Amino acid sequence: MNNKKIMIVSSKGGVGKSTVSMQVIAPYLYQHNNKEAISYYEFDEENNDSLSFADSKLTNRIVGSVSSPMLKEELAEIISKDENACFDIGGNKSTSIVLEALEESGMISFIDLAIIPLLEGEQDGINACITYSVLKGMKKDLNIMFMLNRARDLEHVEYQFDNYFGDLRGFFHDKYAIKNYLIDDEIDSYGVLIDDDVIKYSRKFGLTIYEIAKQDRDFVSEMIDHKEKGSDKEELKLLSFKNYINKNSTKYYVDVLIPIFKKMDTLLGVIK
Repeated sequence: MNNKKIMIVSSKGGVGKSTVSMQVIAPYLYQHNNKEAISYYEFDEENNDSLSFADSKLTNRIVGSVSSPMLKEELAEIISKDENACFDIGGNKSTSIVLEALEESGMISFIDLAIIPLLEGEQDGINACITYSVLKGMKKDLNIMFMLNRARDLEHVEYQFDNYFGDLRGFFHDKYAIKNYLIDDEIDSYGVLIDDDVIKYSRKFGLTIYEIAKQDRDFVSEMIDHKEKGSDKEELKLLSFKNYINKNSTKYYVDVLIPIFKKMDTLLGVIK
């Protein structure tokens, strides 16, 4: 895969941009980068949530200043680099500043995919539509993917996210449903990130779900070895918990992340 630039952006804060960046974009690009760390540029004056993944080896984190008078020049320099990179754009004021700089510098033309995360609330849908319209106004053929974040399950996602699909029951108007703003071939441009304990606990371990799933460790054998050596119960409990997280991270990777990666491959024209 040729070097790709993926941007995650939303005009609304608190929708899980850093979670999507680290749990989805980072491992996706890492796999296409010969499993070497990718550049992760964070432009957010108000939040540095990616610091939760302190032990992750997937990214080299670079913090950019939204208030820099040289922002347009800095964006031109980093986006023109020959590398796979993720751009985490902060919400609220940071969004408008960075997007304006991208448009004025012309560097929006070199963004391969923009991901817009949203939760299930009506205001989230409205803000996602606004962000979508702004991005399309900047680059008409820009690949855009919506990330339906903190979904309860895959089976009922269309009911939970009626701000995206519209009200399937027919009780309420669909005026602000995102589907009404998309052209036909974009209707399927969404991923579903299921809410799960492994997201919370992966942060506590400072790693991504992908990294935990890919650990080459036999925790059961380690537990047996510690038991035979007379290790204390707390050590055994920790290993047992790590085994649980490893198993569930592997399942999450297969059931949730891989389907999202396949959709990203389609949008980016990746041929395997």
